[in-house]
Amino acid sequence: MKAYVLDTHALVWYLRGRRVGKGAGRAMREIDRGRSHAWIPAIVPVEVALLCERGRSAIGVPEVEASLVRNPALQVLPLDFAQAKEFALLRGVIDPFDRLIMAAARSIGCPMVTADERIAASGLVEVIWD
Repeated sequence: MKAYVLDTHALVWYLRGRRVGKGAGRAMREIDRGRSHAWIPAIVPVEVALLCERGRSAIGVPEVEASLVRNPALQVLPLDFAQAKEFALLRGVIDPFDRLIMAAARSIGCPMVTADERIAASGLVEVIWD
């Protein structure tokens, strides 16, 4: 079964029903139908909480948790040592959240669903969006 790692904004936009890129939309439909699996790195709910606290998102941890209950194809990927090793290799990635999410994708060998052009341009992870 195909698997993806969701970036924070990809998860938030998915939960809000916001329009995403064609490739991301295809991936989300596969996840909704149980044909693909989506990993949510453990740092993503932390970033979601911070965005909600700052008033930058109406989606918070309760909405993320509800989506995990509703859809078994969505699962949290705990932070582990393999991700820490990948994190150490990504020195040029300034944003710590991006760096941790990229490390998660690299550690399990899955493409990352993200609209972040800097991540896509880096070539450090396979990106699914358009």
